[in-house]
Amino acid sequence: MSQASEKTELSAQARKLIEQHAQAIDRAVDEASRKLSSPASVLSAACGVLNLRARDVGAAGEHFSVHEYQGIEIIDALDERRLRGLRALLAGYVERARRKLDPAAAALLAEKLTPGVKELPQYPVGYMVHYMLVSALRAFEPLVEEGHGFEPAALELAMVHHLLAILDRYVQTREKPVVRHFSDVAREYAVVHRLKCPCGAEKYDVKLQALCQGPSGEPFDRLDLQCKDCGAQRSITFDLPHFRDMLQM
Repeated sequence: MSQASEKTELSAQARKLIEQHAQAIDRAVDEASRKLSSPASVLSAACGVLNLRARDVGAAGEHFSVHEYQGIEIIDALDERRLRGLRALLAGYVERARRKLDPAAAALLAEKLTPGVKELPQYPVGYMVHYMLVSALRAFEPLVEEGHGFEPAALELAMVHHLLAILDRYVQTREKPVVRHFSDVAREYAVVHRLKCPCGAEKYDVKLQALCQGPSGEPFDRLDLQCKDCGAQRSITFDLPHFRDMLQM
């Protein structure tokens, strides 16, 4: 592990924005959770929670570029908060309602909604999961209209479980020991992929990834980058709060 190195810190303004909008997400999820009465109402609430992303991205963009480190970190933090909240909403309804899932309806959704939707990588980042959920919901609407021999309520309940399975997979990568460390590292490269150089280029090459140590011994990753077009160099860092999971393997 490298010796102490300077870390890229979020500004106070960025931290405050995350806190304010995370609280707003929690309030919206809590309010929606109290109004769930049927699978259709759950899906409507899910759409409402997912639509909050546009507001969050807009708020981040008012103060920070969404193609820069600070803006991307804000959006990623709020994406995770929103997806965790949505998972809790869906799981809470499924547990309370205890409605019997029709296996045939679930199989139909697995068959119809998977093709054409980009498969999640092993360690997905929040925006990837958001895209998959939105894509699945859009593809679901014509299925209900067509029926395929099922009542709408049966398909709607199957859809609740379908979305919950996607969210469960994501949340497990953020909570399961060891896996959550690799999830953090995968997100580093997803951040780099979205960075935009001041020259206008949208591609950085990672020239070096170094495991470093802060003044108090906390581990973090430093990525040294170089613009593929103009050659400009920069470094960014990422906290590794779950690195010590690796030491207990």
